[in-house]
Amino acid sequence: MSSNNHLPPNRALAKIREGGVVSVYVTGNFASPRHVDFVARSGYFDAIWFDLEHFDIPTQELATLCLVAKASPVTTIARLKATDYQVVMRTLETGAGGLMCSMVADAEEARRIVSWAKFNNPQPAPGEVTGQRGWNGGNIDSGYAAHPAIEYMRHQNTETMILCQIEHTQAVENAAQIAAVPGVSGLFFGPGDYSASIGLPGQIGHEEVRKAMAKVAAAARAAGKFWGTVAVGPEMYGRAIEMGAQFLCPGGDLKVMTLGLRELAKSLAGAPQRVPEPAGAKAGSTAY
Repeated sequence: MSSNNHLPPNRALAKIREGGVVSVYVTGNFASPRHVDFVARSGYFDAIWFDLEHFDIPTQELATLCLVAKASPVTTIARLKATDYQVVMRTLETGAGGLMCSMVADAEEARRIVSWAKFNNPQPAPGEVTGQRGWNGGNIDSGYAAHPAIEYMRHQNTETMILCQIEHTQAVENAAQIAAVPGVSGLFFGPGDYSASIGLPGQIGHEEVRKAMAKVAAAARAAGKFWGTVAVGPEMYGRAIEMGAQFLCPGGDLKVMTLGLRELAKSLAGAPQRVPEPAGAKAGSTAY
């Protein structure tokens, strides 16, 4: 079966290639079709990151979330620990536009991930990185076999984002080698996990964390790759952009719920906590 319709480009990756900054929303606690639709329709974010590392989002549910997101111009990213070929392959077949691979320690691990995520295209385009991904061709990412095999393979090999998360001291030391692996699209510095790894849990703005982030930025730049991070608040967000970050996450569902509840609670501030008694009513009496 073939189709005259071409597979769409990865919008987030296209924006990065043009020098733009991609804003990312993360969801895991409240990852549901309606929540994804609500965020995607808002137009505030270029990508939605589904957190499969810390939350149990089954493959079929992930596929549904990706399908909902496709109705809007957003790219979906699945964050997971890429432990084996099947996990990588099945996740990509849900239609996710990229993988954010947690706790990548060295270049060898990065090479394994790339091999699992890329097809062995016998006719690679210039610069196309190939691998040993298993062939199916009948899933969401291929439009259910609606596209010629070579077109589908090349699209997956060139339009799927592969980010390696740098989250501890060993990874920071190996960041340059990880970034240099062909097929790795970029690096993602995890300030929370890194701060914990050096005995400063939660202190994501600490000078030592900033130094590590600068090393990651330099490693990505030297390899001609993009990088990103979690950037909480306007100051950290702006500082990351000044350092060259192009893939930035200011937060997601938990932050939105917390801030939303606080904003809603403001309407209660100063309000009476008891119903005023009617004029002339005796103390202690009730009207019912």
